[in-house]
Amino acid sequence: MARTYTPRGKYELTSLIAVVLLLLIVFVSVSYFFFFVKPGEGARQRELTAELESNLALWNSARPSAFRYVVDRRCDCPPEDEMRFVVTVQAGKRTAEFPIPVESSEGVLINVPPHPIWIEDVFALVAQAVRNGAEVEVRYHQRYGFPEFLDLTKEGSAAEQYEIRDIEVIE
Repeated sequence: MARTYTPRGKYELTSLIAVVLLLLIVFVSVSYFFFFVKPGEGARQRELTAELESNLALWNSARPSAFRYVVDRRCDCPPEDEMRFVVTVQAGKRTAEFPIPVESSEGVLINVPPHPIWIEDVFALVAQAVRNGAEVEVRYHQRYGFPEFLDLTKEGSAAEQYEIRDIEVIE
């Protein structure tokens, strides 16, 4: 019986290296789709940032010297923080008070919200959410540029919404 001779050559090693390199290229190419930013997310963040900056500039230029507005807040917080309150800004001084006294968590009647939210705070919340890449829904006032509505609710988390409405310029 004759045995056939199979020569051992340099091609076995190069074939193994070629297969390893091919697999490495495939894994790197596929990982791009799983780990890197999706193309639309960066564009949405730039759009939100531009919208925020233009409305902040509008607010800084068109802000009345004396005005009043109503704040509604929905959050995972004590009941007195979710009650509607009225903010008055006059001569650089900000005040916030409930339309009628509210019973606090401790059972005391209070006239002033314990943690009032100002327009500047809502702008800061929008900026922080955009910086963190969070999905936000925000609507700005046409004339003055402040955020009329902000929804920071994330899937699976408690609602966090702010509404600023009924702005009234004080003469």
